[in-house]
Amino acid sequence: MSQTIKRGIRIFIFITVATSILILVLTFKEDTLANLKQMQPLYFLLAFLLLLIYYYFDALRLRVIGKALSYDIPISTGIDIVISGIFLAAITPFQTGGLPIQLYCLKKRNIPYGQGTLILFMRGVFAIIFHLFALPFIFVMYASLFENPIIKGLMKYLMIFYPLALLIMLFAIFVPAKLVSFLKFIEKKIFNKKKEASSKMLKGILWLEKEIVTFNSGLRLFFTKRKSYFFLSVLITFVSYVFFFSIASAILYGLGIRVANPLEIANLQFLHNFLVYFMPTPGASGIAETLFAVIFSSVKEIPKNILGIYAIIWRFFTFSLGAAIGGFLTLKIVNQSGKSFDDIVKEESDAKQD
Repeated sequence: MSQTIKRGIRIFIFITVATSILILVLTFKEDTLANLKQMQPLYFLLAFLLLLIYYYFDALRLRVIGKALSYDIPISTGIDIVISGIFLAAITPFQTGGLPIQLYCLKKRNIPYGQGTLILFMRGVFAIIFHLFALPFIFVMYASLFENPIIKGLMKYLMIFYPLALLIMLFAIFVPAKLVSFLKFIEKKIFNKKKEASSKMLKGILWLEKEIVTFNSGLRLFFTKRKSYFFLSVLITFVSYVFFFSIASAILYGLGIRVANPLEIANLQFLHNFLVYFMPTPGASGIAETLFAVIFSSVKEIPKNILGIYAIIWRFFTFSLGAAIGGFLTLKIVNQSGKSFDDIVKEESDAKQD
């Protein structure tokens, strides 16, 4: 196992454990144990089942996207991609580390790196489409939450990243030549006297130029000849999120709390999902747990003395469990390849530059 992965695992575990202890210290009261005696463990089994169904539909979405591009991605391969991605997102800043292993899984199905990148990109696009339609309603319904200083601070942070990411995506789709020209201009201005840095950035720009062509050809295919696959992928994305955002309610029932409005619980979980994107800590650890406790403190049915425990259990089911399974799965994939993790990353990097 590479030193990068080992270091990422240690950081993720340290931040997660430290944050969980702090949340428990701040929320644990004398009557917390009395409240926990009302637990109904069967609902935790339901939460786990909902998680597995979510993984299945996420894998099914990959299969449909692959079909649109004339590739066959078995559900088992899709699940490998989904869960290994969770593990590598958990141990890398900004949750960006899953791509090499995911592309390697697709490469084993004879899908070239460029087409594999497109498939994973489109998976993200359908998630973005879902968010773009739902977020305005969430913002209006829960505007009062944005008065909280923690959420207000996160929104200021996110308002830098989201518009920038959207702008780059729009340029890549509608005026790709101008985006590449602009990046080359930046490269000349900044690195004109630093040959090694300039060479690396130029290689990156040339790779990006090739990927943009692949992305645009794939997008045109989806929106012209593969419209049925497009709408099916949107539908599958919606269904997968229905199961995922039901997990929070199942956990509440498991804690012995009757949920008056399950839709509100799902909406708040969706808002949380949006706010933790682009967080700098590995897997958004520390931030995700704290933010969850802050957001769900607005739900009157949830006693404040179990709010911390609720946040920790929710995080376990929706992320930590998947990351743990993904760790074993990633190790299995790497061992079966006969290569090291670093070799797989290098192979994918070299393929980008060819």
